Amino acid sequence: METRLITNDQQLRRFLPNAFDTVEGETPFYEKILPWLDQAERWVMTQFIGSDLAPELTAMPETEPLRTCANLVTVHEAFMRAVPSLDLVLTPNGFGIVSNQNVAPASPHRISRLLGSLETSRDIAIEQLIHNLFLNSTWTDSPMRQWFNATLFPNIDLANLCGFTDHRWANYLGLRSKAIDVEQRLAEEYISPEQLAVFRSEVMAMLSDLTVATSHHFRVIEQLRHAVVTVLQGNQVPVQSLRDIVDFMRKNEASFPHFRNSATYKLFEPPVFENKKKANGYWF
Repeated sequence: METRLITNDQQLRRFLPNAFDTVEGETPFYEKILPWLDQAERWVMTQFIGSDLAPELTAMPETEPLRTCANLVTVHEAFMRAVPSLDLVLTPNGFGIVSNQNVAPASPHRISRLLGSLETSRDIAIEQLIHNLFLNSTWTDSPMRQWFNATLFPNIDLANLCGFTDHRWANYLGLRSKAIDVEQRLAEEYISPEQLAVFRSEVMAMLSDLTVATSHHFRVIEQLRHAVVTVLQGNQVPVQSLRDIVDFMRKNEASFPHFRNSATYKLFEPPVFENKKKANGYWF
């Protein structure tokens, strides 16, 4: 079994400032946790990185922000998976808790706190990782990017916007599918699916680049994101806000050609009355 991001004990311990050094005769900590490191790396590569970027990532210096974030996510995920097993040993009489005269087993409360801390640190690293991935050109056409770009919320800050400060990745996964459904419904009724697809492709770049903060698209994207969050929080659809968006887009049609040429646009066009002499009710 071989990992490609974390490859030795010294590298692993950079993320473990409070760990005791391995003494002569003991199994290195890296070897103890290697099965979980392998699982965590496979998860990171499958969920975030992808096969095209993987070789480039593993060849990067560890100081490169993208590599650093990937390492952090991998290590914290590995420890989350390993912690429940690391304090147990198998004896002839069954499983026992690791303990000696100098080290006592941690209480369930402290183990719970440790797992919570690892998850929080992992989620912070995930948010940074996703941000850095969107800056990488190799990742542009990957299935992973398409997965994150399937919504106006391509990063886990959606959890924060909806009021969740813990378990952010887990909450993001649940909120993401709901957000996609809400966005699609609002698109069909207000902005058009065609224009929504454009906004989804632009949102991460706009949120990362303040130089476009005054653009027409940025303004509408921000208003749409707010409307979606409002619905996800259990509130009514903010109809007036959405009507304001439509009005703004119609007044700036040149900036929204996909909306202008859509079937949704016609929903907001009043029928044109044509006066014909042969029609009943002809007006002079």
